[in-house]
Amino acid sequence: MRKTYEPDSQFVERLEWQLASEYRRTKRMKSAGKIAVPRRIVTITFLIGALLTGVAAIKAAETIKDSWRKKIEVARVETDVKLKTAHLEATREMSARAERLVSIGMIQPEEYQVMKLGTEKATWDLKRSLLVLDEVKISGLVPRNELSAPLVGGRDFVSDRLKIEKKVIELDLELLESHLGRFQQLLKTAMVPGDQVDRIQAEIAARKGTIDMIQERLDLRKRLVAGEITAQEVEIKDRLAGAEDRYRQAQTRVETLKEQLIRLQALEAIGMVSATEVKQLQYALDAAQAELQLAALEKDVLEKLR
Repeated sequence: MRKTYEPDSQFVERLEWQLASEYRRTKRMKSAGKIAVPRRIVTITFLIGALLTGVAAIKAAETIKDSWRKKIEVARVETDVKLKTAHLEATREMSARAERLVSIGMIQPEEYQVMKLGTEKATWDLKRSLLVLDEVKISGLVPRNELSAPLVGGRDFVSDRLKIEKKVIELDLELLESHLGRFQQLLKTAMVPGDQVDRIQAEIAARKGTIDMIQERLDLRKRLVAGEITAQEVEIKDRLAGAEDRYRQAQTRVETLKEQLIRLQALEAIGMVSATEVKQLQYALDAAQAELQLAALEKDVLEKLR
């Protein structure tokens, strides 16, 4: 044995005295009809108590830690709300200025429409941040947006955010449709190229597809909350809906680019455009076709899981 661990004579004498005292105490307790509790048991009990106290201390520390996390997350979202509020006030001022300018013919009505749309979007953006703030104050956690996320404090924040997202896209769609009407009139007088009208129509189709997809997600979420379907079923259906939306958008993009390529090739034949422009459009078409193939593959895989 190493000298470092050898007990000295004082320690040995003290140990012998404790053992003798314990022996005399045990005999005395037995003669009195009492049950002697060995000190080893007392020691273990004390250690268990200390351990439990330590666990409680750890739990308290975790609670304090979670409390600080919540404070930090709330502060972050509150800052975001302040920024969104300032942005909304700025867009309102710009929109009011644009309204005055359009009334005296200084700018076109379309410019005012864009400013008005920006104000409405900023309003909904602020509402979304306020929703996030409410959720964080209740849960203390970063909000979850997947359809299978649980209710928080009895509120369905996921559906509320989806409704705001749908409203914002509907505003975009409204503006695009007004642009389409104007461009179609200009197209009759050859004031704008035909491919510009095609692009707007493709964007309108994409927005409508996204709105339909959001509505499908809202319906799925409603069924989950009602207990009609499981979280796993929701996840598969949601991913499938997303794949179908990407497939539709890619298909629309491919069809639009094909029409544009035919038109551009005809212009190249008479020397109106360069071969480089045709090649660039061909590359864009190739990329869109690759996206379409990927979306079709993803859709097929998810349909088999359903």
